[in-house]
Amino acid sequence: MEQDSALISIAMLKAVIAGNTYDTVAAEHGVTRTAVERRIKALALKLSREVGIDGLNEDGLAFVQRLRNRQAAIHAALERYTPNVAPEKRVGRILTDHDIAVLVQRTKARSPCPHRDVALLYVLFSTGARPLEIARLEVRDYLNQDGCAREMSVMREDVAVNHKARPLFFVSTKTQEALDRYLTERGHKHNAMVKPSHFRGLAPHDRLFLTESGEPFEIVSYGESGQQRFLCRGILDAYRKIFRRTGIEGVSALNVRRTVAARLFERGASEDQIGEVLGISEMKAVRELLPKSRQPLQAVMRELV
Repeated sequence: MEQDSALISIAMLKAVIAGNTYDTVAAEHGVTRTAVERRIKALALKLSREVGIDGLNEDGLAFVQRLRNRQAAIHAALERYTPNVAPEKRVGRILTDHDIAVLVQRTKARSPCPHRDVALLYVLFSTGARPLEIARLEVRDYLNQDGCAREMSVMREDVAVNHKARPLFFVSTKTQEALDRYLTERGHKHNAMVKPSHFRGLAPHDRLFLTESGEPFEIVSYGESGQQRFLCRGILDAYRKIFRRTGIEGVSALNVRRTVAARLFERGASEDQIGEVLGISEMKAVRELLPKSRQPLQAVMRELV
């Protein structure tokens, strides 16, 4: 299985055999379509080999329609299957304030583009947006025309991975300060495209984040004709380099989304509010991101009044 919980793969398989497309499941879990397809086929193969799937051999596992046709048999196999989940793995851990502080401090010291990379970190931690969505953001998504930060912005339909608009908040002081330093640096490096009094001298439709060479991150489409799937290797590589330079194990963009979900939950946000922020409509997928540790029922009931 992948590094992430085997339970997520089970949820993905159940969603696909229930009729959801790979793209829909991918958007709900914040991963690529290919990742979903790979995970459910790997799980189906484990089921076939370890417990057996009635009426389905290994040759049929590659075809999603055959999996759907044997939905009842797959559910029966899942009931007999015990996933081997490694509790020691740190990939799913929730990052602490200290972890985040170290990430920022080391990024400032080790990155060739410290202002941009610190801003990339803070936007990831304060919005829970996916890297592809962050690559698509424009200056106007963060700034009003008068140059003030848009604390209550919108993740536009053409920015959101699932093509559904949702709230986008820039209400973190640290995030605003990091973005302001980065945009000020950009204003000094590049010629102003509009009046200096508008959007701080930046073009409103320019990307909020640029590559080290000052170009927009390239976003390419892939897949079969008519399918809307996109990939931005540049932004993924930028985040991988940021995390690798810090030397902290078990940090990834998905790991950060789990941290955002956990922090919102701790602050009292409901599951549907967390889903709204992260762009996840399926509450089951939201719950997969939340911490799994719970107190025994007897302990939480003791001295309730």
